Amino acid sequence: MQRRVLSVQKPEDGRAVHSAALESVLFSKLHQLIAHCAVTRYDDGTPRRTGWWTVKTIGSLWVVQLKDPDAGASLPCTGATVDDALVLADLLLSAPDAPWEPDPFLTQTLKKTRK
Repeated sequence: MQRRVLSVQKPEDGRAVHSAALESVLFSKLHQLIAHCAVTRYDDGTPRRTGWWTVKTIGSLWVVQLKDPDAGASLPCTGATVDDALVLADLLLSAPDAPWEPDPFLTQTLKKTRK
């Protein structure tokens, strides 16, 4: 699955790269999760549709489900605690070889927008 990793460094041209504030006391150590939802440009300046994530439980496990509309992909991150699942999701967002999976809904959406 082809997906670009985000960097949230300040751009040299001064243009905005995020749609919402990135500051969070609670998520200050999980900056990739926040950037995934708010950064609107890739490092090369091309536009980016912001992603999102949801938190749910499956039995006794916590799952943070990441969604990337540009790649048409999703990535479930499972942990014994909600903190474990969030930390894993943050870590995988910065990993170029994370095991993203094609997401049927997002793939259909991509096909419609590329027509």
